[in-house]
Amino acid sequence: MEEIRDLATLLESGIADYDDQLKILQSERLKYIRLSMTNGFGADEDASKESWLLHLKQLEDSLALRLRALKQAIVDSAISFQQSDAETKTKTKAETKTETVTEKQEGKNQQ
Repeated sequence: MEEIRDLATLLESGIADYDDQLKILQSERLKYIRLSMTNGFGADEDASKESWLLHLKQLEDSLALRLRALKQAIVDSAISFQQSDAETKTKTKAETKTETVTEKQEGKNQQ
């Protein structure tokens, strides 16, 4: 259960961070559109149209990376859960066999 809580906390934090970055990207896109409509791009390197496009691309790439990290965390957790389930089933089967053998031996001893 602790693994599930950890995953939920990680996802909650990751989703909140993703949403914040998405808002920033949307805001920056609006600024870019306004600058495009008014031809308000600057002449210097930091305010040029190319600089803005690069900035937007970096924000988009960052969002894509965050989304992939969230998805990978889910996949990794699913694999971990499956392995834990398999180990539990193996232990349960082994315990059942041990109990059956013990019960048979006790039955023989009582006869």
